[in-house]
Amino acid sequence: MRKKTLLIADDDRTMHELYPQYLGEKYEYLHAYNGVDALIMTVDLLPDLVILDVVMPGLDGRAVCKKIKSYPKTRDVRVVMVTGRLEQSDRLVGFEVGADDYIEKPYSLDLLARTIEKQLR
Repeated sequence: MRKKTLLIADDDRTMHELYPQYLGEKYEYLHAYNGVDALIMTVDLLPDLVILDVVMPGLDGRAVCKKIKSYPKTRDVRVVMVTGRLEQSDRLVGFEVGADDYIEKPYSLDLLARTIEKQLR
């Protein structure tokens, strides 16, 4: 059985180390440090799920998510947006651009793991 692929799209390099340490070897990991790379990698590599930070250089996470969900090739890629923005309006915008789930920082890694599992079912 093939491992599911997660694209971690975050400009915080610590997150790129933390997720694989916590989630373990049951996933393959791809890494993007800005919105442009996240979009290109999603189109080219078709990960099963993108963990997408909202605030990133280049394109922000909302723009990336909207583009992912607008392309026929990538529209079925699951997107979990993560952000430190706590306003309800930010959450609504995340869903309006097509996010499959939305988690506010700080969050527990248990919540992230369960959200990923739910989205990959």
